[in-house]
Amino acid sequence: MAGVVQQQGEQRAALVDAVEASLRPLMPLFLNYGVSHHDLTEMLARVFVTAIGEQLKKEGRPTTVARLALSTGINRSRVEKIIADRDAAAARRALVARNTSALALVLATWHDDPRFSTPYGVPLDLEFAPAEGRRSFVDVVTAAIPGFDPDVALDELIAAGCVEVHEQGFLRCTDRVYMPAGVDQARIARLGECAAALAATFTHNLLRDERDLSYFERQVETDYGVSDEGRRVIQNHLDTEGQGFLASFDQWLSARHDQFESSSGKKFGISMFVYDVAEEATAESSRFQSAS
Repeated sequence: MAGVVQQQGEQRAALVDAVEASLRPLMPLFLNYGVSHHDLTEMLARVFVTAIGEQLKKEGRPTTVARLALSTGINRSRVEKIIADRDAAAARRALVARNTSALALVLATWHDDPRFSTPYGVPLDLEFAPAEGRRSFVDVVTAAIPGFDPDVALDELIAAGCVEVHEQGFLRCTDRVYMPAGVDQARIARLGECAAALAATFTHNLLRDERDLSYFERQVETDYGVSDEGRRVIQNHLDTEGQGFLASFDQWLSARHDQFESSSGKKFGISMFVYDVAEEATAESSRFQSAS
């Protein structure tokens, strides 16, 4: 029994260390945007209250303020404020997520819908508004997300470099993948989405039982310092090969919509990004290794 308790203690310490390591790179952002220790404390309280509430629901127990306060050790008035703050934060994230998903779907429709692309999946050059029965950008937006503002969609896609406006007045789609431009709320929200997705994958793999799928997770690192020119070459290679893989994977998924869709299923995703290896991690690296 003592051995089990010791092992759990070591694992708990390792988890806290891992979370600290994941938060450390965010400190420049915290300092830049004036995020205080109090802000982080309140954020962690929201996370705990939300998690305990979800656990109580799974167990079929009431999620009243009184029970949440008892389960978390946080006083009732603070729990009430945390719930209000949590709901407001969820609404902000949902709005950003809806807009980002809508723009991504516009690009996918432009590439995959035979009304707006060639048989080889190349998006057609389009005018903005319908004219003389010709297909247009407005038609793409309407087909992808009925009711979404085409002017807003075009402005965002041009800013993100996904659409070019040519002198003749037509619009050309230059990228299948939508990435919000600049440093705005959408870019900051994307940080949360990507970090949460990676954390969810690790959590799933650590807690899964034999019946669950093991989620794919890999990384590749160099064991040597890379020059600025080398970084540019690597980045250009990834812009071509990595972007090409994601685009082909997106098309592969779209082609299997009817085969994979389930009303009770969850959405599925894959992410790819470049990162600098922390100095403390390079000592144990070997040549060019793939780790899982």
